[in-house]
Amino acid sequence: MNHQIMLTDLHSPAFKRVDKTASQQDNAPSSVPAPKQVHRFSWTRFIGLVTLLALLIGFVYLLSKLVTPQVVTAISILGSFLLLRFVVKVILQITFTLLRYLFWFAVLCAILLCVL
Repeated sequence: MNHQIMLTDLHSPAFKRVDKTASQQDNAPSSVPAPKQVHRFSWTRFIGLVTLLALLIGFVYLLSKLVTPQVVTAISILGSFLLLRFVVKVILQITFTLLRYLFWFAVLCAILLCVL
């Protein structure tokens, strides 16, 4: 167990101020600008998504060759309803979350209005 951590003051500042002249002299030779955060395109994710889509299309094609068109239509309608259910569920969750925050903001504003 590290007793050094327990002996430090909890209220001491995490970052200590240093005068600019000393820090510029110390960091002048090794001052390299930090690289910017760039969102890179991931080829592996793209290839994975294309492969998954190709497998899904291939599965539907093989299924359509094995069964009648009415069965394919019924399965696609059921799949569409499941997808729609998922989308509506996500949209409702986001909506109710925003409404919850808006409600508490309105309550806080009403309390502040009554106090002031």
